[in-house]
Amino acid sequence: MGFSIVEGRLSERYDHFAEYDFMSCQATETRLMGVVALKVTWRGKEKPRARYYQVIHLDYSEYGIDEYLEFDCTPGTDTYKQNKEDMNYHWEHFTGVMGGDVVNIPPSAMLRLIDMAIPLAANNIDREYDDSTNEEFREYAVMRLDMMREALERQGITADLCSQEDAMRYVSEKRLGAYAVINYFIMRVVDRDFDAACMLSTIDREELKGCELAEPGIQTLIKSSISKSDAETDPPEDGTSYPFRCTITTLGRAGYYHSTFVIYLDGDSRTRDAKVTQLDIGTVLKLSDFESAVQVARREYLTVMQCPDEIINGFDGRYIAPLAGVDPTMVPNGWLYTIYNKDNSHVNRKEYKIGDDVYGYALLTIGGELVLMSNELTKINMLDNAAVMSMYGPYLKLKGRYLIETPIFHTLCHSHAALFEDLIEPAPTE
Repeated sequence: MGFSIVEGRLSERYDHFAEYDFMSCQATETRLMGVVALKVTWRGKEKPRARYYQVIHLDYSEYGIDEYLEFDCTPGTDTYKQNKEDMNYHWEHFTGVMGGDVVNIPPSAMLRLIDMAIPLAANNIDREYDDSTNEEFREYAVMRLDMMREALERQGITADLCSQEDAMRYVSEKRLGAYAVINYFIMRVVDRDFDAACMLSTIDREELKGCELAEPGIQTLIKSSISKSDAETDPPEDGTSYPFRCTITTLGRAGYYHSTFVIYLDGDSRTRDAKVTQLDIGTVLKLSDFESAVQVARREYLTVMQCPDEIINGFDGRYIAPLAGVDPTMVPNGWLYTIYNKDNSHVNRKEYKIGDDVYGYALLTIGGELVLMSNELTKINMLDNAAVMSMYGPYLKLKGRYLIETPIFHTLCHSHAALFEDLIEPAPTE
């Protein structure tokens, strides 16, 4: 007599999708940033009020699948409320930091996006940071996604119904300005994400893969500076494209790089959804430690307030308007609130910096200080005003307002029990 293993419903190998019909998929319009978050909703076949959710974070650089979670939300069960809260928490966390709009996409586009990410989840790929736990997670995620795919195929839904480019366009920003096209294109090339780079360009894929900008390996665009040129100074090969001169700083495994080049668009600075037609590299130089520090340094505006113990013990960010909906992160020196901008409009600028997607920070330190920081004066003033006008305002004592040319906030966050004055001696400036 033969025996077979029957997987229980709590097993990770149980096919929950067989009990549900696909209902919808929400996605973030962030493919040009190299990532996409998906929330997939399934409706119970026998219990129409039952829902099964998947929350997925896809990475098109090194990891393929960064996060994968499932939530069984059946009304009337003991786990319904907690599972629904957990699902919403993770989804809001992804969407809150990514900056893109959330859109509904067809299941065929969803499958295509997943299929484009899965090869990057293979465990034989060289990654800067990886371990056995991450490998096991990716194997689990791929297994579950395979089950989901099989369930959709039984409903006649496949990735073949949607092309790669169409799938990417579903989850990419629409009506891009010229500077956004240039910055996104550079991001995708230096990240060696050639699928998205080709979508923004008429340049052959193999030519992009052999581009000097991509030679140092996977990099992050730290900052860029773009200026308009002219056809007399930088004549285009096709005789019609518009030239722009670019200077960028990128970060790769081996350190920081400084590059200069001319990039050409089939439209001028006012054109929407232009394409890159030509790329002429000038220099790609690896920076020394000193040069790197100069390149990435950013001015910081900080406000430091003393908090009484009764505020620290019961502090709730919801009572300071910009912190509402922001979940704090534990750091060695306390609780860090990171406030993100609501969109990625910072990409459509002549001067792009990677940190410009952050509106500002609030750090509640172990030593009893509330430290607000932003790289922009107008934004630190807004944070100041919000703190003063909050219910905590009457109890907060201003210790000083500072302008720091050399970044210090990160050091404060990671210096256990440090006070602000421990790290800096200059007098505060109003």
